[in-house]
Formats: sequence, structure tokens, C-alpha cells
Amino acid sequence: MANMLFYAHSGLRFLVLLSAAMAIAVLLWGWSSRRAYAGQSRAITAVFTGVLGLQFLLGLALVLTRPWYGKLMGHLIMMVAATFVAHGVTAYARRQPDPRRAHMISLIGVALALALMLGGIMAIRDNPFQMSVGSGAMSTE
Repeated sequence: MANMLFYAHSGLRFLVLLSAAMAIAVLLWGWSSRRAYAGQSRAITAVFTGVLGLQFLLGLALVLTRPWYGKLMGHLIMMVAATFVAHGVTAYARRQPDPRRAHMISLIGVALALALMLGGIMAIRDNPFQMSVGSGAMSTE
């Protein structure tokens, strides 16, 4: 069970990165073309925050099923912060009357969440694309 959670959590990060890249592209396009903050812009930010939320829940389940190690605290703090930033900034952007401002706020939120995620990954790994158990972790096999 723990290995299944680990591989789901590790594999889902690529979907999080893909949705973040798509969100950045759509938000930049919406900002530059002065489009309304609706439709594609809201949908892609919802996809990004949804996938990030799922990643957070899988990570939480993983923490409960695997041995604890010191570097994990930095990872947890950064990932909780990234999840709260993504959800909070997206909700704040939806309430903006100016669509250009809403796009920029969402764009900053996605970029900040990505920076926090990178910091969280680097807290437990040497390489953000590494697929093995983090340094310092013991295997449950």
C-alpha cells in the first residue's frame, strides 16, 4: 500500500507540473490579450489547484504510512504552503473586477506555488525529477 501511494505521489508530480505550465501559458495569453478572467483561465487554474490538492492528499497519506525522517518536515512545510498559496490566490483572483489584474494575480500565484514546490522537493531530493525514495528515508519493503 505504501509503495503504491509513493509511486502515485511521485508520478502525479509530472501532471502537477504539466498543469502548472499550461496554467502559466493560458494566464499569460489572457493577460496579454486582455481577455475576461473566465472560461479557459478559470478552468486551467481549477485544474492546477485540483491536481495540486490531490497531490497534497496523497502526500499526507504517504506520511502516515511511511517512516518519518528529519528532512520530511521541510518538505511538508513547503508543500502545505504551496497548496494554500495556490488555492488562496486563485480564490482572490476570481473576486477581482479587472480581468487583467485577475490574470496577473493567478499567474503570480501559480509561479509562487511552483517555487514553493521546488523548495519542498529539494528539501528531500538532490534532483526534482528523481523517482527513488528521498535521501534519509528508510524503505518499508
